[in-house]
Amino acid sequence: MENNRPDKLDFDIIRQLREDGRRPAKTIAQALGVTEATVTSRIHALSDASVMRVMAQRNVEYLRTRLFCFIQVWIRGRSAEAVADDIAAFAGAGSVMMMVGSPEIHVTALVEDNDDLLVLLQDHIGQVSGVDRLDVSVTLKAYKYRYDVVSLSPALSLGEPQGDPLDDDIVRQLQMDGRISNREIGRVLGISASTIRERVNRMLTTKQIRIGAVCDYRSMGFEIAAIAYLQVAADQFKTALNYLVAQHEVGQVSAISGRSNIFVILSGRNFDHLSEIVRNKLQTVPGVIETSVSLVARPKKHRADLISLVEPPG
Repeated sequence: MENNRPDKLDFDIIRQLREDGRRPAKTIAQALGVTEATVTSRIHALSDASVMRVMAQRNVEYLRTRLFCFIQVWIRGRSAEAVADDIAAFAGAGSVMMMVGSPEIHVTALVEDNDDLLVLLQDHIGQVSGVDRLDVSVTLKAYKYRYDVVSLSPALSLGEPQGDPLDDDIVRQLQMDGRISNREIGRVLGISASTIRERVNRMLTTKQIRIGAVCDYRSMGFEIAAIAYLQVAADQFKTALNYLVAQHEVGQVSAISGRSNIFVILSGRNFDHLSEIVRNKLQTVPGVIETSVSLVARPKKHRADLISLVEPPG
C-alpha cells in the first residue's frame, strides 16, 4: 500500500475478507500464495490507515427502526455546522451530511414508525435553533444499498442497542473489531467462549448480522459524493430503477414518496467525473422528468453498521 492506496495484493485480501471477515489469515495466505505473516501485516496496515475495517453489520430487516426517511434541512440565522451537530445527537438521525449550497443539511432517519417520525421531526429536529424548514421523503423500498464502501471517518456511528443485551454486547465488540476471537469477547463480557461462538453463529446463520470488510470510499478512488432526487414518469418507473441499480457509481437506490420518486447516492473520482455521471447517466435515466443533485461537503454522522438484503425491481 502506497499513500493509503491499496495495491493488488491489498485488494485480493479485501475481497477475501468481504466474503468472510473472520476467515483465518492462514487460509487467505494459502489462497493468495503468500505468507500468513504478510496477510496479517497487510490487514493491520489497512486498518491502521482507515482504508478498511472488518466489522459486524446488522441486517435492517431485524432492526426495531425499520422506517427509513430522507430529510432535507434548510438553515437560517445559525451556522450549518452547529445545527448539524445538534441534529447528529438524536438517535433517530442515522446519517447527517453537510451539503454544498441549500438545503444545507441532509439527514437519513431511522425510526420505528410514523409516530416516531413525527416526534423526530416536530419535537427534535424541528426544535433545533437555526432550522428553518424541512422536506421529508419516506423510503417505500430500497433497491440498492451498497454497504461495503462507506466513510471511515470520525463521523462513523455504530447505532443503538436492538433488544437482547448479550447479543447487543457481542455485536458491539464485533463492530469494533470483526476479527476479535470468541475467547477475547468472552473475556471482555465475562461469558464462556462457547456461548459467544453459539450466539455469533446463530446471528450469522439467520442473517441478523454480516461480518466482513468495509472500505473507505476515498481509498476506492472516489473523492466526491452526491445525492440526487429524481422525478420519473410512472410508466418508466421500473425501467428507471433497473437502470440505476446497474450503475457502478450509484451506491444506493430507493423508491420514495413525494414529488420526486427516486433517491440515489452516487460517487465520483473527482468533480469532472461526477459531472460526467450526472450528464451521461442520471439525466439519461429512462422517463426522467427532473433531477436535483447536491454535493456532499462532508459527513457529520454516518452509520456503517447496516446492511440491507434488497431485491431487484423486477
